[in-house]
Amino acid sequence: MLRKATYVTFLGLIVAVIGVITLKNRFPIGPVVLVLSVVPLGGLLLTRRPLVGAVPDLIFGALDTGLLTIPALWGGVMFGVAGAIAGGVIGDALTDGIAGFFEGGIAQWLREQGIEESREPVTTSLGKMTGCLAGSGVVLTVALLIGVVPEFT
Repeated sequence: MLRKATYVTFLGLIVAVIGVITLKNRFPIGPVVLVLSVVPLGGLLLTRRPLVGAVPDLIFGALDTGLLTIPALWGGVMFGVAGAIAGGVIGDALTDGIAGFFEGGIAQWLREQGIEESREPVTTSLGKMTGCLAGSGVVLTVALLIGVVPEFT
């Protein structure tokens, strides 16, 4: 279990460091976050985990964090840091429920089709991480394209 935790932590650190570099250099965050989704996805592929087993986690992550990004971005643009925090916290509570509903439904459908979805630490964590980065990356990229850009202070 420690080896698995180290593996997931290592991939998370790569994502975190690139995220900090992105902010420090004021790169457009949406496209960078979207591209960062290949890091945990690559981790799943390197460990030869079946991607179909991670589908519920990918969907959960994409819906949860993709939707969460909207109130966090809106709160930040409208009310600064406090608004971003409130939007993130309240948005997280709401989107966990929405995304969890879809995750459970997809997992149930996969089982009914005879496909075992994996509830194993590496697959679940990297699946959710991939989905979260992809979902929020899409939302932030669309926001950038329509002119909604978070300010750097």
